[in-house]
Amino acid sequence: MSSLFAHLDHVQRSRDPSVDQRRARRDLVDLVSHVTAGHHAHSVRIINISPLGLMCRSDERVSVSARVTVWLPLVQDMPADIRWVEDGRIGMEFIEPIKPRIYDALMALIPPRRTAW
Repeated sequence: MSSLFAHLDHVQRSRDPSVDQRRARRDLVDLVSHVTAGHHAHSVRIINISPLGLMCRSDERVSVSARVTVWLPLVQDMPADIRWVEDGRIGMEFIEPIKPRIYDALMALIPPRRTAW
């Protein structure tokens, strides 16, 4: 019976909230911006960001897998895919990662968040 569960270790780890499975460290920020989906733009508050993506809050409804652009200082309209939506929070993955030098300059312009959301 133990061999049946031996291959499910990855499932247990993925459900453990203490395990950070992100591919890049997130920086806590506080930035009001906007997301454009199709021809419709709506306001968002960006809560955390990395060179690979971001998490924001919004009252607007968006669909998982939708292609959007999110406005960021320096890079302007950054293309991204919606990866998840939950309780007013939206997770996005950028189509192309932000280059390290640009990301550092971007972070110098965005106010940091002092506490987690």
